[in-house]
Amino acid sequence: MNHLGLRIPCTIVSLFLISCESEAFVTNLDDAPLQSQVASTASFQFKTYQVPPTLGGLHSIYVGRNEQFDASRTLVEFESHTILNWANFEIDSGYFQFTLDSTFSGDIPDESTITMGYFMRDSNYVELESNYTNVDWITEDFPKLSSRFASDTTGLIHLRFSVDSTLVTTLGDTAEGSWLYLLGSPEDSDFMLKFYSSDSPIYGPILRIFMHQPTDDSDTSETVVDSTRVFNGQSDATLFIPPSLENGLFDSSYSYIGVAAGLVTVVKADLASMNIPKNASVGRAKLILTIDEAHSSAGALDSLFFQAYALEDTVTNWGWGEVLTEDIYNHLTASFARSFSAAPSGSVLKLDVTDLLQSLISEREVDDKTIVNLGFKLKMINSGSIFDYAAVRSDSSALGQPLLELFYEIP
Repeated sequence: MNHLGLRIPCTIVSLFLISCESEAFVTNLDDAPLQSQVASTASFQFKTYQVPPTLGGLHSIYVGRNEQFDASRTLVEFESHTILNWANFEIDSGYFQFTLDSTFSGDIPDESTITMGYFMRDSNYVELESNYTNVDWITEDFPKLSSRFASDTTGLIHLRFSVDSTLVTTLGDTAEGSWLYLLGSPEDSDFMLKFYSSDSPIYGPILRIFMHQPTDDSDTSETVVDSTRVFNGQSDATLFIPPSLENGLFDSSYSYIGVAAGLVTVVKADLASMNIPKNASVGRAKLILTIDEAHSSAGALDSLFFQAYALEDTVTNWGWGEVLTEDIYNHLTASFARSFSAAPSGSVLKLDVTDLLQSLISEREVDDKTIVNLGFKLKMINSGSIFDYAAVRSDSSALGQPLLELFYEIP
């Protein structure tokens, strides 16, 4: 009997089965069980330092002084109004106007002592970089305008500086450069006023000019065409002088964060003691800090929003209270190199640092730089008032100690 026809299919089936058996020895790591792990540390280094507040680009500018802050100088730039010098109109008068922020609830002086100087714009002026330490190009040898308060039918209060036709013509001359303006208040000021800035979507600074079109001598009609032209503020920056760290407001046993106060805190957790492998997949990570309300200055702690960023510069001096002329501790801003923003619940701030920790553990790269554990920079990114600052408990042996909690998985 000829079995050749059966042998061939059997051989093919056998080869197929052998092939299947060989594939059974290949391990699929994606299906391997993961081990869940929990780690935490209360071992931290803290550093609070102070930098000059650089506050251009905000929706508000300030003029005045209070017990803690000096905002006696604010730089303002308006869009060019050179067009007035060649327009077919004669200038009558005008005024610069700054509108008081409708949320302002402080005292307003009966009469204004605020002045506005004007001088040629210096090339060193940069709205987002200028602060009280880098404007030594400002001199006191410049003319100043006086001001008055005025209200309108809507209830808004304005600060106005009147200008005559001659001065408008002068300020419209930009042959030698554009003009820069400086709002100033006397040294004995006891007020702190808040105005809408040029970056505000409403009621920004303006220069309003009143003009008329001259009539021809041969024109016997008495018709006069009046016109008004408005020029908007273009940029501005309040040159805040923050309170000194030595004036008794601040306690070196706490770490501080604040905007107008120029206070920044760097915190570095002892990740080495947690022994987290590089192939760990971080499921959740929380940086838990306690805000001390008694040593903070804020209307409500839950109005303060914070964010943590991975440092890209090494901190060599971990001493408290270093005063710098610029922030030398640069940080990364990529989404996976920062935490989500959060506000305290009660007095406890919990920052979600999951992506940040994953980047540190796996040593991700951004802009050709490897993210390593040099520390986190803590910044206040929003608050009820620009003058708010928060005191963070940094004592690892006390109640409310800082804590880093990490939940991760490893194959």
